[in-house]
Amino acid sequence: MDAKDVRIFCEMAFKDLNYSTFTKRHISPSGIARKLGLDEKTVRIRVKNMEDKGFIKYYQAIPSLALFGLRSMGSYRFEAINLITKHRVLENIEQVPNVVEAFDYLGPVLSITISGVSLQEVQQAANGIASRYELNNMNLGDRVVKEPLSKPDKLDWQIIQKLRYDARATTRQIADSLSITPRMAEYRIEKLLDSGALLIRAVINPQKQEGLIFYELETSVEPTKQDVVMRKLREMYKDKMWSVNMSTARVFLLNLFGFTLGEPEEAVMNMLKLEGVKWCSLFILKEIVEPRRPNWVDKFIEQKIASA
Repeated sequence: MDAKDVRIFCEMAFKDLNYSTFTKRHISPSGIARKLGLDEKTVRIRVKNMEDKGFIKYYQAIPSLALFGLRSMGSYRFEAINLITKHRVLENIEQVPNVVEAFDYLGPVLSITISGVSLQEVQQAANGIASRYELNNMNLGDRVVKEPLSKPDKLDWQIIQKLRYDARATTRQIADSLSITPRMAEYRIEKLLDSGALLIRAVINPQKQEGLIFYELETSVEPTKQDVVMRKLREMYKDKMWSVNMSTARVFLLNLFGFTLGEPEEAVMNMLKLEGVKWCSLFILKEIVEPRRPNWVDKFIEQKIASA
């Protein structure tokens, strides 16, 4: 894999669950090609290669959390006193209601995204995790989940359930399993996607990364120097810096990838040399932790089907 492969994958996998942008069930090679300045055929070939090699494990369907009344989301970084404590948190995270996803980093650090009815409820859940395991925590950012343009009915929820862990299933397979026509199945799926009720994203197989390293730089920059620093970083890393966010504490969260163990530390040293940078911390991603199935989202879907 090279940098173009990884950048394409980032467009498919690291989609923000606030549903600010909608997607199609099958990726749009033309859309990714336009954004990254690539040829559409090149994108198609590279995606197929990642699928064939198992780097892309499967495609997951995620219903909008607003459909469950969960309009708020927050991401938190937690630091444990040791690795044993961190692994205890990871082993028991499925028992914490409304945990959306968890990111396990090398060392005693992990980050967790939590949903809730309100930001206050999200904060209380984060404080509960920190208190139970005696963790230090930092709020990385809060956001509001957009309401879908339409509400799913029973058949829609059944389709969502079928797509949940096999979002690339054929229209014929879905139609046959629900005793409807392929045309009806495709119409319903497109409506769910277009309305923002459903998001499709790729899921990585961490055993197939083959030297690929995802890492995050958490850095504080003097306000008057922020634009200059960001411009220099984009020139320096180009596509390897695929996401830039600001935490609630006004700290930059820069997501990058590399192919050697030395690159993350070099990135920290390069960052500290820039005028205006006050400090920089490094977090190397080990894996994205998937909750055991069925998880709380699956149970919500079952309840929606039963009550419709």
